[in-house]
Amino acid sequence: MNSITTSITNSMLLVAVLAAVVPGIVRPAAFAGPESCVPEALDCGPVLGDLTGTSVRIACRRTRPGTIVIGLEDAAGVPVRRCLLACPAESDGAGILEIVDLDPATRYRYTVDGISDPAWWFETLAEPDPSCRIVFGSCADEQAGSSSVWRRIDADEASALVLLGDTPYIDTTDLSRQRSRYREFARVPAFAELVAHTPLYSTWDDHDFGRNDTDGNLAGKENSRRAVMEHRPNPGCGEAGAGIYTSFRQGPVEVFLLDARWFARTEGRDGDLTLLGRRQWAWLERSLAASTAPFRILACGMVFNGSVRPLKTDCWGAYPREYDRLIELIGRVGDEGVTLVSGDVHWSRVIRHDTAARLGHDLMEFVTSPIHEKLIAAANPPHPGLVFSAGEVNSFLVVDAEVGGDTASMTLRIRNAAGRDLHTTRVERTLGGS
Repeated sequence: MNSITTSITNSMLLVAVLAAVVPGIVRPAAFAGPESCVPEALDCGPVLGDLTGTSVRIACRRTRPGTIVIGLEDAAGVPVRRCLLACPAESDGAGILEIVDLDPATRYRYTVDGISDPAWWFETLAEPDPSCRIVFGSCADEQAGSSSVWRRIDADEASALVLLGDTPYIDTTDLSRQRSRYREFARVPAFAELVAHTPLYSTWDDHDFGRNDTDGNLAGKENSRRAVMEHRPNPGCGEAGAGIYTSFRQGPVEVFLLDARWFARTEGRDGDLTLLGRRQWAWLERSLAASTAPFRILACGMVFNGSVRPLKTDCWGAYPREYDRLIELIGRVGDEGVTLVSGDVHWSRVIRHDTAARLGHDLMEFVTSPIHEKLIAAANPPHPGLVFSAGEVNSFLVVDAEVGGDTASMTLRIRNAAGRDLHTTRVERTLGGS
């Protein structure tokens, strides 16, 4: 039963180089404290991407296309790998390196072109992995307030950072502008230091997709997808050249990052317009059915409810048949371990969805926004299932989960940059039970 209360050998490596279809992906850095010495050729990065018990992805971008040498050392500083990362012109000098055959539950340090930095390290996940601390956030910029959040998340020792969109704000599908905005966002020192040792996962929302409140009919969206693939080293990026949906697991939590932009209003007609699209729906059904995680989080930038500011049309409430399909899917292949997480609206809320008649329990949604300082008061309209609501700048969601014996627990906290928890919900599950 669920009870709910408010109280990361020297073997081989894989060099992933971007092709024209799947551009090499890169990430930020202008680094850590005054002793930091960034290689001259490094424009942004390194950034950690997908991290497992035996592998890691590290992304970088060169000022000019070429090759970056990434060295791997054990905790004592003894070299264990020397890896070459190609950063070709077709991917704007960006590249992703995947290193495999690592030892689980092991701390590694890494160097870039022979340079080291205190922030450049990672720790592979244990196998089995008993716990995690995954942070979710949306709506960030390059100002001091957002940096205060990155420092807080770092101090809280998150095991993963999930960005839900509007990170960064771009508002165009022009490829050069898309690329430059990701680089500008990535060079913020507090963010660069955080993601150098904290694996980053992300999806987009409207502003980084290309325009406010937009859908999949936006011209040039393929440029937006290419820029994401160059700058966000997710474990996957949609399928067959469409979308950026993906998933990952840490501890007892599997996170499904949905893409609520690429396919929106591109299939169906009239009142039956799609939001996720046929291909993404098929992926989600397969993935949810295959998941063995006690807790499963479905996350996207767009809120899963219809309680939004006047005239706002980009929410799941504007797609009632898609919402019904989601609830039906959760009832068929999901269970009480499913939680919804969203962002976008510049207001933090916890909403209880009235699904007891269909699922046997009410589905909970945690809306976390904004990381920056811009609130929207009209984004706090009434909702019959409203549990918590706060206009809190520089805020984010922390999900702590662990397995102990035959019980798994998950605690969700809406938290601010000062380190104050504004709302807490705890969920417990008996493993092997219902």
